[in-house]
Amino acid sequence: MDTLNPSLSSSPAAARAAESRLEALLHAGGSDVLLKGSWGLEREGLRITPDGQPALTPHPFPPEEGDVTVDFAECQTELITTPLGSPEAAWTALHQLHRRLHGALGHELFWPLSLPGRWDQPGRFAPASFGGRPEWSAARAYREGLLRRHGRARQAISGVHFNLSFRPEFFAAWRAAQPSSAPERTLRDDAYFALMRNFLRHQHVFNALWGMSPPEDETFWQDLLRTTSAENRADAERCQDVISSVRLSPLGYGLATEIAAQVGVTYASVTEYREQLRAALTATDGRPALLAHEREFYSPVRPKPAATGDGAPGATLDQLARHGVGYLEFRVFDLDPFEPAGISLEALRFFHVFVLACLVLPSPALTTAEQATLADRWRWSTLCRGRLCECGHAPGDEVEVESLLSTLDAVAATLPATYAHAVSAARARWHGEATRVIDRWRDARAREPGGALALSLRLAREHHAAFST
Repeated sequence: MDTLNPSLSSSPAAARAAESRLEALLHAGGSDVLLKGSWGLEREGLRITPDGQPALTPHPFPPEEGDVTVDFAECQTELITTPLGSPEAAWTALHQLHRRLHGALGHELFWPLSLPGRWDQPGRFAPASFGGRPEWSAARAYREGLLRRHGRARQAISGVHFNLSFRPEFFAAWRAAQPSSAPERTLRDDAYFALMRNFLRHQHVFNALWGMSPPEDETFWQDLLRTTSAENRADAERCQDVISSVRLSPLGYGLATEIAAQVGVTYASVTEYREQLRAALTATDGRPALLAHEREFYSPVRPKPAATGDGAPGATLDQLARHGVGYLEFRVFDLDPFEPAGISLEALRFFHVFVLACLVLPSPALTTAEQATLADRWRWSTLCRGRLCECGHAPGDEVEVESLLSTLDAVAATLPATYAHAVSAARARWHGEATRVIDRWRDARAREPGGALALSLRLAREHHAAFST
């Protein structure tokens, strides 16, 4: 596999530059400047019957309910916290929303995995009806379009989204640390886009550490394979027994490789981002648009305005033009089946440090050649069981990864001790000295009479009991 130019963002020199920028930021903003932000979580999941089938009952909350709402399917619930002042506060709020949901489930359960466990009756997984109310006709039509374009199986995949924004006092320190005379909005947008470029550079490390959506139900697996390219199908079949994350892989909820290449988003600036997505939404020369809505740009990270407009295609892009980036949405967390709310505090703390490292590291432009290499790394980091893929590929160069880990250590050292602990644990997992969630899952599944389905249902019952007391 080709390797990236180590001078870009993850060489020892880049790590030293990041530490220098970090020191300047702390000097300008104080010891707690890295905690000046807002965090939010969105957890998706399936309501199921006690035997693991997708539930057929109507969604238990009305369509206008904002924080316990329906996602693609009637049985697919999404729990959305408000922006809060720390990852810990967001995690606590997510647990409170789960308590509300479980109080309304009755005899049903909330499935703990990103992939469904029973797919022998896929017709049970039906697009959300929104009570048949006329004012929700556009939402129903959008879901029918998704079903036609992406298939039923891909829509059933669930995960956790992590939303992050930095406060004005953070950007005041960021300006002083540069220093910069750019207008406030330009400074903010440039920082967010630099962060996104580096996140895409280093995402393969996060995938290898935290991926947790292995294929378990054979019928569902075959459904996914039927809707992917021949190349993806061959790779997936060869690596089926060791895949760590179907959701983050080319089979999951992302743009097809050829579509992503045609859309051609470079993350160079908010202006280019808007222009590139506008072009993807436009039919040209008799050919249909590449995307029906900007929401179909299934990137691992997306810039979002503070307000999204009226929901029509292009409305979010209009808001970005008017107001710039309000926050970033990260779409890379698989559900952790051992956590009642689907995500652990340790994972959130590690991710906070990971994102901050991506911000302080040098972030040059993404070239076409680099993007192709990154796509290959992303692909194999999700088809991997570990640091070195059992399918014959390596998800990252060790010099680059060690430089990244060095930057993570430097960032974590400025935060409460729990953050340094999370980074230390991640380093141990990378080197095979500690188990990841996927390793814990495979061990537990091997010991469980009845295998993956029985284990998942047992965990779902335990989560339901925990939130019902």
